[in-house]
Amino acid sequence: MTLLDLFTQWDWSTYLADYGRPTCKYLRVNPHTALALLEKMKDTSRKNNVFAQFRKNERDKQKLIDTVVKQLRNLISAHQS
Repeated sequence: MTLLDLFTQWDWSTYLADYGRPTCKYLRVNPHTALALLEKMKDTSRKNNVFAQFRKNERDKQKLIDTVVKQLRNLISAHQS
């Protein structure tokens, strides 16, 4: 299992919903760090898999990563203000 697989299988909905609460399941995960890792993995994955766009499974992973990246950016901006 690669780190990218781990991040795509992670329960992002729980992380995003519980972030900032004292009982958060992923209390030690910094959204800035998660965002930086996802963006780097996304870029690396796209460079290494030129033909990944033709496989449905790879397209679905990329869509999930793109969605989570957007949500993390929104989460970070909401908690900064």
